[in-house]
Amino acid sequence: MVSSGHQESVLSSLDLLKLQTEFLRGLEIRGKTFNTVKNYRTDLNIFNQYLEANGRSLMLTELTLQQVKEYSSHLEKKYNSPNSIRRRVQALRIFFDWLIERGLYQENPVKKALVSPKVVDPPKPVEFKNIYKLFNHLESLIENSKELERLIHMRNKIIFYLIYGSGLKVSDIESLSESSIFPGNPGRVMIAHPKRDPYTIPLPPGFNQFYIEFKEALENQKSKDKINFNNLLFNANPYKILKGGLSSRGIEVIFKELSKKLDMQFTAKSLRQSCILKWLNKSESDSQVKEWMGVQPVYSLKAYKQYLEEQDHAKEFGEIGERH
Repeated sequence: MVSSGHQESVLSSLDLLKLQTEFLRGLEIRGKTFNTVKNYRTDLNIFNQYLEANGRSLMLTELTLQQVKEYSSHLEKKYNSPNSIRRRVQALRIFFDWLIERGLYQENPVKKALVSPKVVDPPKPVEFKNIYKLFNHLESLIENSKELERLIHMRNKIIFYLIYGSGLKVSDIESLSESSIFPGNPGRVMIAHPKRDPYTIPLPPGFNQFYIEFKEALENQKSKDKINFNNLLFNANPYKILKGGLSSRGIEVIFKELSKKLDMQFTAKSLRQSCILKWLNKSESDSQVKEWMGVQPVYSLKAYKQYLEEQDHAKEFGEIGERH
């Protein structure tokens, strides 16, 4: 057991190495296993080594939020595994919580600067040849149907454009209103994210002209049914009457039915993964792709880049109408 006088002497030095030693001793006293303490020591040493390698002080009083943010970028570049990054972030976060409990730090910088990445499963995108097959199928359905059925197929093509063309998630799509679309060259779609400011994503080639046709057909049908709603997409009930608000589940069902019809395995998620690969194929920067995806800067794109390197067909991903 460390004496209170010794502990006060160590803590008053504000030397990170000494503070971490006291933190690790506390873990041992609380009965943490040898391997647990060893892992904490290793993870904290990685942070210390990063500071030293970059000419930073190991005094707590000189540590800044910007340095912790830069450490986040360092972890992402150094480690392929999201689990490795998560463990190092967690160790540093718990250490700063310990400092705050002892009145040595006011606010945990790790919670502001570092986000533990989610485990990213390897992407399972729709191959580009099958994306073309899906697009052509939607085109054929529109050409060979009339009135409400044609409008429903047009709606599905809009969904296709928004997912493969602009990388939207189904949760993004269900909340879109007509005011979310900004036609232009290129046009943009605005995403209202619950945890960040709204942001926009470019719309794909071909969207603008088709969107004009879709809106005209939609307004005609709404006038015919004597209804009004602001949703960009709609649900059509069994009585063939439109109503606003196509849910995420409804979008998933649409893709399930299309997948069955075409005898192909794909979902809205796998189509979006194809869009992310398309962006990377076009040499968009990592920061730009992450912004369009609506993810934190610490999110790793390595699984997608590895897929591009390992799968020959992945080089084909591009805009519809731009065959490679």
